[in-house]
Amino acid sequence: MTNEVKNQLDKLNKIANQISDLVSNGKPFGNTEKQNIFLTYFDIDVEHLQSLHLLISKDFNGSAFALVRTFYETFFRALWVNAFATSEQLEKIRNNNFNFMRDEGSMGSKIERLDSYYTDTGFFKNLKVGVWGAMSDYTHSGSYPLSRRWTDGELVSNYKENEILEIIIEITKTYLLFANMLFKIHNYQDEENKVLEILLEYKKNTNPILEAIYE
Repeated sequence: MTNEVKNQLDKLNKIANQISDLVSNGKPFGNTEKQNIFLTYFDIDVEHLQSLHLLISKDFNGSAFALVRTFYETFFRALWVNAFATSEQLEKIRNNNFNFMRDEGSMGSKIERLDSYYTDTGFFKNLKVGVWGAMSDYTHSGSYPLSRRWTDGELVSNYKENEILEIIIEITKTYLLFANMLFKIHNYQDEENKVLEILLEYKKNTNPILEAIYE
């Protein structure tokens, strides 16, 4: 693990602690069925975030990269539930009778539909088109993870620093967006604004790293 990777993991851990403090400040969560399911999805991704941190810190990068799609899909499901789920669908989700991959369209179509509710920029559609395939490839042991198990003909993992940094930074930003939305749907404006402040500061500090990676 390089010094910059460790630095970004430390920042992720600090941000996770800040959000944890905001969530555990005594205010009630999950007052409605939608809020309750959204909160549950958020809690799932908190655990995924901790797992990603642990895996990368131990240089288990293959397993970390395989978990990225799961992290994002949890976020997308929460957003879809908040925006579109009916009372009947909420009951099915609660009772494990709703198939996100097929019911009410594919998961891909659900992701694209998020733009109609949350943005007018095509953000989610572009994310699906741009990186969903790569995330799925890592999750399902496709060509990307296979090619990164070898170094100079030896069966030694060769995930590059830039790839790892990109994952850490993008996951951290998404986690902050998730937390921001959690407070937003509960009308906790002070906490919502605080998370936005943390996100903007984080993006300011990490955008130069991403620009160097993408150039």
